[in-house]
Amino acid sequence: MLITKEEFYKARGETYALDDEEALIRYQNAVRWMTLREGLVVREVGCKFAVIRDLLDTRAQGADYKAIDIDQATLNRIPRFNAAQFICHDARAGLPFPDSSADYILCLEVMEHLERPTDFINEVRRVLKVGGRLILSVPNPYCWMEWLANSRREMDIEGHISTFTYQNVDALLRFAGLRLLDMQGTFTRVPFSRRARGRYSLVRTSALLLSRSFMFLVEKP
Repeated sequence: MLITKEEFYKARGETYALDDEEALIRYQNAVRWMTLREGLVVREVGCKFAVIRDLLDTRAQGADYKAIDIDQATLNRIPRFNAAQFICHDARAGLPFPDSSADYILCLEVMEHLERPTDFINEVRRVLKVGGRLILSVPNPYCWMEWLANSRREMDIEGHISTFTYQNVDALLRFAGLRLLDMQGTFTRVPFSRRARGRYSLVRTSALLLSRSFMFLVEKP
């Protein structure tokens, strides 16, 4: 049965929990990489429920934060939603932000959904100021969960169409004239813990075979 991406993410968005512990770990990692100050211009691609906005509100008051997401219904569930700050937009069509306008772009668990990552990274470069930074995260193809799912030939339910190793990410960035500064892992899910508490317990880790995803800190020279 044919299904468009918009239809897929609309249905998927109905399953999202507002208190996403996994997303919170990624956002906390991202904030530790950011130099926070008043007037900081932050743009996010694939914001879901805009956790980073709330973290910035308590750590960098006066930050200029705007975000895009492909599904309007998901955006509407954001606490304190307003249409000027949260834009329904498909990143495959480019980024709806001016040239050289952002200090930071956050793209957490999005690039694996895109058919043309090279075009996306070039758009990121366009929007970043000189010295601006991209904080990117992608699932780790070496994680035990990925190995297990693929060995069982399980169907993907997240809409992932690409996987990225360190070498893939490094090459994409170099071809776009961006510089990789740092890398870190996120967490692993504790096996069988969901049976006891209804969701997985999480342990922070950067171990190659354990971390669910890897994050990359990138600069526009």
